[in-house]
Amino acid sequence: MGDIIILLASIKYKAFKLHKVIVVFVQHIAVSDIVVSGTCILPQAVSRAADRNVFGRNFLSYILAYGPYYGFLSSKLLILALIIIKWLLIKHPLRSRNWSETRAHKLCAFIWVVSLLCQGRFFIGGADDIIFDYGIYRYNYAYSAPVWKSWLSLTYFALTTYLPNLVIFSITMLLVQHLLKARKVTTRSGGNLRWQGLLTVIVTASVYSVSYLPYAIYFAVGAHVKGIYFYRFAATCGYFNTVANFFIYSFTVTSFNTFLKECIRKLASCSGYSGGRVAASGESRTTKRTRNYQETTL
Repeated sequence: MGDIIILLASIKYKAFKLHKVIVVFVQHIAVSDIVVSGTCILPQAVSRAADRNVFGRNFLSYILAYGPYYGFLSSKLLILALIIIKWLLIKHPLRSRNWSETRAHKLCAFIWVVSLLCQGRFFIGGADDIIFDYGIYRYNYAYSAPVWKSWLSLTYFALTTYLPNLVIFSITMLLVQHLLKARKVTTRSGGNLRWQGLLTVIVTASVYSVSYLPYAIYFAVGAHVKGIYFYRFAATCGYFNTVANFFIYSFTVTSFNTFLKECIRKLASCSGYSGGRVAASGESRTTKRTRNYQETTL
């Protein structure tokens, strides 16, 4: 629901008063979060509540197995591109004036295509090598083919996880340093710091880094950890990045916060108005019944 609200607010109501390129990436990240929610979080919650596989082995099981990989990878690459774009906006403000929404959408489309092509790795070990993982109560790729015991798995994970996370963390630190420096300068000069877009990107990247850190640790030392509790904990932490973006934008984007407050105010006023009508009609019916009873009695 939060991601749907983000899309409606940014596309229909123009509620994000940020740089147009940043808004485009916010929209695409929301779409990737919807992919993860629909193919991973919701089915997993249903299976966990039933304590069994409720979906069976059919065509849907392939969507539930590969959909999360697609959503998580695209979200990771979109966040990576987002912080790089923000850094370029700060370092080259004059050149960024020519950046358009169309170019931003094309870049995001390229990221979606790359993420889709990366899913081709599953055909190396066999596309049917999927299982229902009771450790996390969802379909998962088994990686049981001998080829995954070689350098292939480590190389792919390093290129798609460790390297992007390292870049995200490094540029996030540079953005934080720039924010602190800009804050110090504006404090001395008595000016106003335009922090909204910068803070939004910093918090988004920071939440992502923190949420995926346990899974990166598990991949590195998981073979030496007994039991499934750390595995469940690491896998679940990754969902925090998916559900947190709505709240991040609510607190860091003033225009979106104002939009939400206005929507809540209108809903509250409509609810109060409807309630008043219902109460009035109820009072009217009660009065009418009382009058009919009195007339009958008399």
